Amino acid sequence: MLLSRQYTFLALSLGLVANAEAAIELTDNIMLSGFGSTSISKTDNKTPLFVNREIADETCYDCDTIFGLQLDVALFEGVDASAQLVKRTQDNWSEPELEWAYLGYEFGDFEVRAGRLRLPLFLVSEFYYVGQAYTWARPPQEVYDAILGFTSYDGISLAWDYELSDEVSLHISPYYGFERLNEVELGSAILQFDTEYMAGIYVDLVGFNYRVHAGFMQAKYTPRPTTETQKLDIYTLGAEYSLDAWLWMAEIEYDELQTNWYASMAYAFSDVGLTPYLVYAESHELRESKGVTLGLRYDATSTISLNFEMQSIFSHEPGNRAQFITSPLLYGEKEDVDLLSLTVNFVF
Repeated sequence: MLLSRQYTFLALSLGLVANAEAAIELTDNIMLSGFGSTSISKTDNKTPLFVNREIADETCYDCDTIFGLQLDVALFEGVDASAQLVKRTQDNWSEPELEWAYLGYEFGDFEVRAGRLRLPLFLVSEFYYVGQAYTWARPPQEVYDAILGFTSYDGISLAWDYELSDEVSLHISPYYGFERLNEVELGSAILQFDTEYMAGIYVDLVGFNYRVHAGFMQAKYTPRPTTETQKLDIYTLGAEYSLDAWLWMAEIEYDELQTNWYASMAYAFSDVGLTPYLVYAESHELRESKGVTLGLRYDATSTISLNFEMQSIFSHEPGNRAQFITSPLLYGEKEDVDLLSLTVNFVF
């Protein structure tokens, strides 16, 4: 599809994806690829930080560990299948998660997918677990933790691509997710959401060196053990733009419970493989915090990179959860936290 090709070109120009030759061609129509990340991380606060990662003041060697395998099969003209098995940060190695598994049918400017699909709310949703594909050590948690780390749904999507000009394409994709039980661990607590449906739409405007992404999703769910059904409307807007060696990104997430946003800038010294970057982020209402991240990425090869990050998060209100998984008052700790991370990413 035109947008897929053009977005791949944009991603390559921004340094977001590794060399396509990293994939393994098993046959003429079957491709196997993989990816992974791991880190050494440590904070100066006993309170676990970030949903599904829970980094604290003891040096952690597996809080960011991710490993995934993806199999892509071209069944016949217009029909393909894809599956991605991922050991996420919250998973044991013996219990990886099937992050997506779908059949796709492409006809003209349209494509239908059915199965387990990635929630398309944010700029890097499609490659959220592929650390090699974005500049930071991890996507800004103020925005990407806004829906408690849920990343997939079981359902169907329809995509339409339209060429506005030789250099600009429009991509519109409504989707619908069927009933599913979603779970997330917050420390010793397990939150369960009996989701009746997820329905939404996203729009991508893609040019030679920019992309604008807007999304909407409505979820109808029942938080267990209650029996009260609730609805939540989520709105997202993001943009990325590159100019020479510069890359700017910004996103905002809004729902009835909260507002979260970040802005990021990076400059690539391509001759030495170094990219320093700066991120500023805020969360409001449900979580109250401000965060600043200063990082340096080193691209050792086209398929291996390292990140060194220093991140400070400041709480607006005493006792507020901010980016912790619970209130730091329960640990007798301060509301602010500093985080150091050394991350390694790879693809094959």
